[in-house]
Amino acid sequence: MKQIIISIITLIFLYTFSYAIEFTDQDIGDRIPIKEPIEGYNSTSGGYLDPFSDDQILFKITLENYLDYETYLTPGQVKMFRDYGSTFFMNIYPSRRSCAVPDKVIELSKNGNAKLTDEGEGIEGTVGSIPFPNAIEPLHHVWNHILRYRGVDIEGGSPYYVVSYDGEKFNGAGKAIAKNYWNPFVSNDKGLQGKIMTKVTHPPRLTDAGVLVIESLNALATPRKAWVYSPATRRVRRAPDIAYDNYSGFSQGLTTIDSFDGFNGAKDRYNWNDGGTKLKFMPYNSYRFYNTNHDKAITALHVNQEYLRYELVKVNIVNADLKEGMRHILPHRVMYFDNDSHNFIAEDIYDGEKNIMRYRELPLMNFYDEPMCNAIHAASYDFATKRYLLNNVRSIDVPKIKWRLDKPHKESMFTPEGFKRWAK
Repeated sequence: MKQIIISIITLIFLYTFSYAIEFTDQDIGDRIPIKEPIEGYNSTSGGYLDPFSDDQILFKITLENYLDYETYLTPGQVKMFRDYGSTFFMNIYPSRRSCAVPDKVIELSKNGNAKLTDEGEGIEGTVGSIPFPNAIEPLHHVWNHILRYRGVDIEGGSPYYVVSYDGEKFNGAGKAIAKNYWNPFVSNDKGLQGKIMTKVTHPPRLTDAGVLVIESLNALATPRKAWVYSPATRRVRRAPDIAYDNYSGFSQGLTTIDSFDGFNGAKDRYNWNDGGTKLKFMPYNSYRFYNTNHDKAITALHVNQEYLRYELVKVNIVNADLKEGMRHILPHRVMYFDNDSHNFIAEDIYDGEKNIMRYRELPLMNFYDEPMCNAIHAASYDFATKRYLLNNVRSIDVPKIKWRLDKPHKESMFTPEGFKRWAK
């Protein structure tokens, strides 16, 4: 606590009296994971009590002063300040390193004995662990994110929004069930990451259109298997194009298949390079946004920044640059992974001429009842069209996702036949 108080005083002093603003690891304090529900938490309510509701804003970064903090901003964030002016700002709060995982995950991670196979397309290691607790290669960070703990047998739904610069919104919603195999609570002898089925529940014309994906631990040896269900034909068919830079129908061109959940799938189209470990201001402990109704949280140009909390965070930076002879509509990507939880937390996206074209951020929150740290949404901002996509939204406006069902999903559900029954 003493260290946190000193850090807060230091931050305020630097902001008030100096333009040569510098931060160090001491300014983020110690890691103090919250591993169980806090006092007053009600599991039957729609929200999550904010453990840090008494925290005050340390300072505000705006169009007028963002250059003073540019070292601690990503190029995409800088572009947000420049393009959106006074409506885009960051309220900076004390760093609260609250992210947690079940103790069993930590126990399994002590050996850190995972290894990459097939040029990074596959992985072998202790199932349920953090594969690379002492990551030294770019793809270590990518795999840590992909295989981070995020529940076991999952069930839930979420809305999505495509918002135009004038505030016009198109929205839809979907349901999903999933089975994760990389965790300490189930047996994994299948060589799989997991299985997921999703279906559209809104708008009506797309209701029950669905997707089934089975993801392996080696995209080279066992490529992704996917099927789609069409309510018009009431048929299930194989879908080999659910991968890489193909667009999801709902996204209106604002995100790609391999951008879902930050990044997923095969990695063979990019050269992966280490961008170092740095301190950046990132959306973190986003309880206030989670507990805010969508009509207040979603505004023109970008989400309502008043409800987002930014903290100084240590991130691992990974550069993904398109290989010569390969094709991808996102040729240059800079990914930012939270050093504590390994979550993908932000991304700067560049075109073939290295001009920045999009910024993405995935605000993190510790679901302390699990415990598990995960994004409450993914916001993808397109600078050319001034539109943005908000998808995978978790908030008080929708039923809580069940991350570990008491009754596991049956394996037979995740077959083309089971998928058709579920999607109808």
